[in-house]
Amino acid sequence: MKRIFLLTALCLSLACAKSTSLEEMIAQMIVIGFDGTKESDKWVEQVAKDIKREKIGGVFLTEKNIQNVVQLKKLTDYLKAQAPADAALIVAVEHDGSDANLFSLKKGFAPAYGANEIATSKDVNETASIYDAMCSSMAKGGVNVNLAPVLDLQRKIAGNAKESERSYASYEEIVTTYALLFIDAMYRNGMTPVVKYFPYAGANLWDDFSSRADASASWRFEQLKPYYDLIAYDKIDAVLMSHAKINDLDPKEPSLFSKTIIQNLLRDKMHFKGVVFVHNLRTDSLPNTLDFKQRVIRSVQAGGDILVFTNYFADNASMPFTVQKILLDAVRSGEISQASIEQSYARILTFKKNLSKRGSYAY
Repeated sequence: MKRIFLLTALCLSLACAKSTSLEEMIAQMIVIGFDGTKESDKWVEQVAKDIKREKIGGVFLTEKNIQNVVQLKKLTDYLKAQAPADAALIVAVEHDGSDANLFSLKKGFAPAYGANEIATSKDVNETASIYDAMCSSMAKGGVNVNLAPVLDLQRKIAGNAKESERSYASYEEIVTTYALLFIDAMYRNGMTPVVKYFPYAGANLWDDFSSRADASASWRFEQLKPYYDLIAYDKIDAVLMSHAKINDLDPKEPSLFSKTIIQNLLRDKMHFKGVVFVHNLRTDSLPNTLDFKQRVIRSVQAGGDILVFTNYFADNASMPFTVQKILLDAVRSGEISQASIEQSYARILTFKKNLSKRGSYAY
């Protein structure tokens, strides 16, 4: 009798529990940029409504949102307060040290150093201190996700100067060592790194994703070694995909559209269990034969979990609404399976639970 009562109670609790709709699952896959620096600003209010109504899963901050540490903390606290209790808001930036203007000394943040400057002029102890200061000042502003560090290996024959600025070295052991110092500093300060660009960015590393990159000629399998090592050390919760095409890995598709690279290589062979981020879907680095709708669909079909957009509006349309509609229609038409959305949603919730835990340990 007691067993029957417990079973009945369990069934009733499950029946009463709020089920998550497809729309809500898709919303968690969308991270959006916006204009504004304070609560009363028009687009800050719009984003706050989207967060509260569970239309987006996170925000992406740029220079247009950051004035100083105190202002940024007020802004991020306000936006985080709108998020549901079981799904912490992603507050993301892209700060690998190469852009000193995003978090500058004038704004009250710690000094920033490019990857190669770190690797060539700082020892391990100096680097740990530098990265701890950088991450502490970002975290004090409320940032909890950083699209960094770069794990690309430099070409062994000297290449573009900007390549040298943004990547640590041409040897995988050096890259892994210094990247790990940055990663650990983020974790210590309640932030989560999104390592990039998997598996290799090629020219996009220095041309700001302004052209289509075929990185086949400069690709070498050693590029995967930092990822293998950091996954084995359980140091990677998220990766950011490259746009480059690499014939040895997939002769047909750019990396972010390649199920072979994301599912077969990253997840199956390298045993990565975390979240896959996709960024820059509106740039010239992708085939111009694919419109925006197809770029969104193809990235999710390949295995992308979180799509990052730097602007709230594009082509006179709301990006959250547009992306939501594209993915809903794609599921209903069978282009994307609902099971894949559910898998992404589960990974994102795990990622967000870890965000909440780390944030409570910061400082």
